[in-house]
Formats: sequence, C-alpha cells, structure tokens
Amino acid sequence: MSDSDNENKPSVKSQLRVIDLIVLVLFLFTAAVGLYLFQRDLMQTIDSRDEEPAGIIVIRNNIVQRRHDDRVLWDRIFVDSPVYSGDLIRSADLSSAAINIEDTSIFLNENTLIRIQRSMDGRGPMQVELREGNLSVTSGQDSSLLLNLMGRMVQTGGGTVLNASVGDDGILLQVNEGTAHFIEEGKSREITEGSMISIDEKGVERSVPSAVVTRPAPNARYLKTEQENIPVNFSWRRINLSSGESISLHAASNPDFSRDYQKLDGLDSSARVFFGAGQWYWRLMYENAVLSSGRLTVADGSSLSLISPVPDSLIRYRDNLPLLRFQWAQRRDIAYYLVEICKTSDFVNVIRKQSASSSLVIQELGAGTWYWRVKPVFLMYEGETVWSQISSFNIEKTSDPQAPEIVIPEPVFARIPDPVRLRTGGRTYTVRSGDTLIKIAIELYGDYRFYVRIVEANNILNPDLIYPNQEFIIP
Repeated sequence: MSDSDNENKPSVKSQLRVIDLIVLVLFLFTAAVGLYLFQRDLMQTIDSRDEEPAGIIVIRNNIVQRRHDDRVLWDRIFVDSPVYSGDLIRSADLSSAAINIEDTSIFLNENTLIRIQRSMDGRGPMQVELREGNLSVTSGQDSSLLLNLMGRMVQTGGGTVLNASVGDDGILLQVNEGTAHFIEEGKSREITEGSMISIDEKGVERSVPSAVVTRPAPNARYLKTEQENIPVNFSWRRINLSSGESISLHAASNPDFSRDYQKLDGLDSSARVFFGAGQWYWRLMYENAVLSSGRLTVADGSSLSLISPVPDSLIRYRDNLPLLRFQWAQRRDIAYYLVEICKTSDFVNVIRKQSASSSLVIQELGAGTWYWRVKPVFLMYEGETVWSQISSFNIEKTSDPQAPEIVIPEPVFARIPDPVRLRTGGRTYTVRSGDTLIKIAIELYGDYRFYVRIVEANNILNPDLIYPNQEFIIP
C-alpha cells in the first residue's frame, strides 16, 4: 500500500470520534423524547385533577394499573384512587380490583383490561368496554351501566348482577340476578336471571351444556365471626342439560384445585359447602367439562385481641395529658379499624376514632377509668364484624416527680415450664407446636394479659404469627 493511500484513509481515532458522536446524538434524542413524553403525561395528570372522576377504586389486590387513552405511562393505583373517563385499567396475574361507578360495582378478575368512557352527551349511562379477561357487575337499584363486549352492548337494569368474559374463544355473558338487555346490530333482547349468551370467536352464538350460578354472587365476600367454618349455599340453573344428568361441585383454596380440595357429587341444582377464612375457588363440572367457575372470599371478622394499654394498668401524668398508644392484633383485608373509648363500659358518649393500621396514638384522655374496644371494618362483605372484648385502664394525675408514669400489674409465677431456660441477663422460651402468645403468657405469668410484655420485648410485629422453635426473651 502506498503512502498516499495511507494518508487518504481515515485514522482509527477519527472513526471513534464519529461513532462517539453518533452515540451521543442518539442518547440525547432518546432522552429528549423520554422527557417530552414524561412532561406530557405529567401535565395531563395535573389537568385531570380538575376533571370530575368517573369512579373510585374500593378494593385492590396486588398489581392493578391505570392509563389514560392518549398517555404512554401506566400508573399504579391504590384503594381510594379516582378513575376518569378514558382510563384504561388492567389487572395482572393473581390480581383484582373493584371499582365503584355511579352506585355500580365492577369487579375485575386477574388478567383483565377495561376502558371507562362517558356517553357522548354526558347524560347516558357510563360505558365500560371489556377488552379482555373477566369481570362481574353489580348495579345499584337506581343505576345503569352500558357494557361493551367486542362491539355488542349489554345494558344493565337496577339490581342486575352479571358476569362477562372476553377472550380468544369468544364472549360469555351470564345474568345471575335481575335482567339485562343484549344489543346486537340494533336489535335488543332481554336476558333474565339464570340465563346466558355464549358467542364463539367467529361471532356465532353457540349452545353448549352449562350452568348459570345464581348463588353465590360473582366474587362473593363473606365475614366469618365464629371459629367454625361458614356455610355457603350454591344454586344454579341448568342450560342444555336434562334434570337426570348429575353435576359435581369442586372447591379448593388454589386455582388448580390441588389444595384443601372438596368435592360434592350427584348434584341437581343446589349444594352447601363450608368454608374457612381465605380465598376459595369453585367450579361446577359435568363429566369432564367445566360448566361454570368462580371464586369467593371469606374474611375473619371475629373479635380482635387487644395488646396495649395492658388491662388494669395505671398511667400517671404530671403536667401534660399522657400520650397513649393503643395497639391490637392485625387483621388482613380490612378497610380500617373502628376504635371506641369511653368513661363507662356501656359506651355511651364515646370517643370514636378510625385507624388504617393496628395502632392509634392520642393525647386527649384525662384522669379516671377508661374503657375501650376495637372492631375491624370490611368493605363489600356480607355479614357484620364483632367488637373485641372490653379492656380498661386508669389515668391518674400526680405531683410526685418520683412516681412512675405507667404501673402494670405484677404477674404471679407458679412454675418455670419446660421450654423456659435461664440465661445470663434473663430467660428465654422456645416456641412449641400449637403455642400462641396468649397461651405462653398464661403458662409463664398465670395471666393472658401479659402477652404484651413478650410482644414488646421481642419486637413481634404480628402477635398472631409465631412459629415452632422460635426463641423469645421472657421479661
């Protein structure tokens, strides 16, 4: 190669400079586009605050997101989050959400995508387009909703309960209670309670063996207040099945029906199943075909255990009213806790508070004997929770600077149980199978009320969850 050819050939350094420049330009361009999209999305979010919400999220489990139709970013939504006309809302795997729109409840099951839209004139019912997945609708007595299923419209009436699904295999609509109008190509027909419409992926209506469950409602939610499991009554209407062909009902605590499995055979059109607290899945089967399926939730609405103030404790203060921390056992899936504090045990003229967590701090109680109780509050559940047992404590004003601020009754130790070991600086207890903190407190102190000492000494976050072979410090 000649010297002149080497002179005309770009050097390695100049080639690297060109590549670096191209990379820099691409980076700046990408950053500018991302900044523009973020700014546009932020401004639309700010502007939406001036818009009247179309509804509100009342229940959210796991991952649920919302996005306005002309936005790019998906936002996480939470309980009490507003939703607006034009919003897309989606739920992920093992996720769900309930939305309240104009006195109508819409429950999204997992892997479901919907779009909310007001009517063009703003006077008609709200429209919800089900793009994929499964949802249930419960209309209020004086409300109505327009449901869009792949271009086919379903208008609910007052008190209608229905379940709808859209997917690659077509459309399925079941009316569990009340009536709905199915509108296709300008023609309307009434769908009554216990009826259904099934349309395949080609748009052809099909007749297949199935069952429309009228009880329990889709995604039913029950409260259990006693130790025993609660009975749930099932009833259904047969579709394309003769009365002589028996149906079986399967129930389990997981979607693949492999855990806590129950099965009832030889059924006609009703059954009763007992459920404990938790989420349950059910399906009606004819031979090897699933006729209908769903899920229900049973929540623990029983009496809560109170942790502090310790019963019969004495709380002293000198100048300012004492800062009191009320604490009780946690409960899952609650909306909030209701706390009542009163000077009398009949709870007349009470101080009533709400708390989203399992504790409450107040500084407004003066000298005297005080009584208090707590109960969990659940939304959209059938049944009523119960109050905890009543606990009391005393507040005393003192001028003695040496007086302790809190006096807790001393326990009486009858014996040292086997799992308790003496160590330098104190004792420890090894948890055995079947133990609870209350049971341990009774065994160690002779009084269940002193389990709070174990909780505080070991920083136990949830007193309802302890495990065998855990080792606790015993104060």
